[in-house]
Amino acid sequence: MLLCISHPLGCRYYLGDWDAQAEQFAPKKHGRMNWRREEQALWGLFNRTDIFAPETVLTPDGRRVMWAWITSPGPENRLLNKTIQSLPRELSLPPDGVLRIQPLRELASLRSDPQTMENVKLAHPLTGFNDRVPPSGGPGLQRIATLPGASAEIKITVARAEAARKLFGITLFSDGKGGGVPIMLRPETGAIRLGTTEAPFRVADLPEDEDVELRIFVDQYLVEVFINNRQALVASFPDYPERLAIDGYSVGEATTL
Repeated sequence: MLLCISHPLGCRYYLGDWDAQAEQFAPKKHGRMNWRREEQALWGLFNRTDIFAPETVLTPDGRRVMWAWITSPGPENRLLNKTIQSLPRELSLPPDGVLRIQPLRELASLRSDPQTMENVKLAHPLTGFNDRVPPSGGPGLQRIATLPGASAEIKITVARAEAARKLFGITLFSDGKGGGVPIMLRPETGAIRLGTTEAPFRVADLPEDEDVELRIFVDQYLVEVFINNRQALVASFPDYPERLAIDGYSVGEATTL
């Protein structure tokens, strides 16, 4: 893996073969770690670089760990000069050739006061052709939980059979009227959506016995999302202190989390 930077397009990487004798790298696949938000420009320095300038280290136990500079989430690139770093990510490349991106396992040492909820059913699916997604109120928008404070880690698991062809999601910092930060699985486009950012992710590409797992890290106004250790996104929400609700929604049929 060659991890590198595009100044107008952000963090990216190439997967390929390394010839140690010739000291040559032959790339076979290009991938990205930075994804444009709808309100960002198509081109230009710092115009679409939420994940920027990656760095990596090799841990004593052999793990490759990276992090990046969060330069521009939020309106008007307001984080550009704050030198905030992303959560550290462990990178690995198993035999299937699909890069794995997972939160650093040591982050688990920061956990406290765990709470578990089972069989949370989003029981009021949207079925009308004119229904707004995410919905702008109940019953389609259903309260799931409330964040305990300014920082939290959330893990959501959905059975693969439930997630295979269904549009559903949650809204962080929900105001109960459609406002907040949506996290949505979009099977019709093969994407995972965070805020106004979309990145490729298809449930159909998962092994048949692997359920969908979202890991969401909230740190004040920053949100980082990892899905099945195959994709990661970042977003911000400057108004976080006023809204700590988590709402869920589903389209077509009910969904159980």
